[in-house]
Amino acid sequence: MIKKYKIIVLIILPFLMGYLYTSMVYQGIWFKLTDGLSELKLIHYPFILILTFYVTLTIHELGHFFAFLVQGISIRALYLTIFVFYKDKEGWHFTIKPKLWVLGGGLVIPDLPLIDHDDDYESIKKIFSKSLIAAPIVTILFMVMVGLTFIISLLWVDSSVWIGFYALFTLFTIILSSLYIYTFKLSAQSFYGDFIAFRKMKTDEPFALAQVIQYAMFSLNYEENQSHYLIDKTKEILKNLQLSSNLFHVILLTHYIDSIIRSSQDIDLILHEKIKNYARKPSLRDEHHLLLAYELCAYFYKLKDVERAYQLFFDIQSRASDKLDIKMKNYLKYRTMHIIHLEDQSSFLSKTENIYIGNSWIFEAVSDPYELLEEQHQKLPFVEYKTDVHFEEIASSSEQKSD
Repeated sequence: MIKKYKIIVLIILPFLMGYLYTSMVYQGIWFKLTDGLSELKLIHYPFILILTFYVTLTIHELGHFFAFLVQGISIRALYLTIFVFYKDKEGWHFTIKPKLWVLGGGLVIPDLPLIDHDDDYESIKKIFSKSLIAAPIVTILFMVMVGLTFIISLLWVDSSVWIGFYALFTLFTIILSSLYIYTFKLSAQSFYGDFIAFRKMKTDEPFALAQVIQYAMFSLNYEENQSHYLIDKTKEILKNLQLSSNLFHVILLTHYIDSIIRSSQDIDLILHEKIKNYARKPSLRDEHHLLLAYELCAYFYKLKDVERAYQLFFDIQSRASDKLDIKMKNYLKYRTMHIIHLEDQSSFLSKTENIYIGNSWIFEAVSDPYELLEEQHQKLPFVEYKTDVHFEEIASSSEQKSD
């Protein structure tokens, strides 16, 4: 049945295109279009493409931007490739960061308020969902509006330069917008298009909580607004999960363990048993999993289970893949050695060039990654590692062998 429809479309489409071309020629529209394009030089094409890219990108990101604003959430930063508008306690600022070209797009960071109970959390999830879907809708509407405006221009505008410029602008808008729409439906391990993220915010609780936790850290009043709620919510969700190597399980588990290591949160006994099982042979396949494995070493050391902490540490050395970033591996290794008192690495950790910040450099405008990591370089309270030696048993064993 689908093949039949395709054949029908392939038969009808050439007739429609021929009819459209004939009508445009008969009404003089085709010549107006070709005359307009002839007014442009080849050098104008890349400039119009760049202009179209930034217009369509800005329209898309403003969809996110205003969706947050109309729902009562202020904005911390707006990224448009290398151009960054960000807010601190002194007001709005602008900077250019050439390295951000690798993003190939934009980003909106909301300034989340205090989340202190379930109503706050559910409200923030809905706000995120609406913001995620708003931008694709705006992108599609803008593409349609540009197309309609182009048709009107062909019918009513006589300026050849305008017709030529707007013809290319419309073509590039349709191409770029179609590309955006395609990416909205894509997903990878750490990338989720807007359509996918919109659905997951509603159906995937670990994903939703991980997003809220990440963006809450960029709040202007994060220090004042910290509450135990997000930790309690993390514990609640983790206890109901079959822990796996899923990225968002790993992010939530890392967040919980960090609260135990550095914030002196109370131990959850149910989770503790799940963590012990998980730590028997943790995945080491990428940055997030390797970080969690090393954080587990610190977790067990903090709980005075030094033997388990050291066993896990040396297991990581033998199992960590050679394909992982060497700077990341060295940084996490020496940082962990330092904080669990295997070896003092103060000199290594004092040098910025040794510190691995991963993708955190993207957020340098709103949060200093090196400052955030300083707290994680602090040694844990020293725990004496000892074992009982029973000399009588050893002596008895020796006598039996001599006999």
